Amino acid sequence: MALKLPCYCASLRQATRAISQEYDRAMRPLNLTGTQFTLLRMLNELPSARVNDLAEALAMDQTTVSRTLALIKDAKLIERQAGEDRREARWVLTAAGRKKLREGSPLWESAQRRVESLIGADQAERLKDAAFRLTQKLAR
Repeated sequence: MALKLPCYCASLRQATRAISQEYDRAMRPLNLTGTQFTLLRMLNELPSARVNDLAEALAMDQTTVSRTLALIKDAKLIERQAGEDRREARWVLTAAGRKKLREGSPLWESAQRRVESLIGADQAERLKDAAFRLTQKLAR
């Protein structure tokens, strides 16, 4: 039983855990987590992204992004490419990663529809917009 919490931070973390579980369930048939699938989507949108690029775009810490990239690299879904500087790693989807992205898109869409069915499409869109605006203001 979830409790309504008075703290914005605790309330958002509570919601994040609940919605993460929903997306993790949706991605389970592909042996991916919601976070791993999100990184595949991001690499499709930002080909040859660096860890810093992904961390900034997702407001995640670099260590978490690096650990998650390592897991999807081990699954042969992404590969490292050298950047301008040898020490710079850039990440791209492999053919298997692109296939997994195509297979996962209907599952992701299903999770999206589930969230919308629970609170309504308008409320879900407002929630997403408010979360984005808050992230933008806090991430400065």
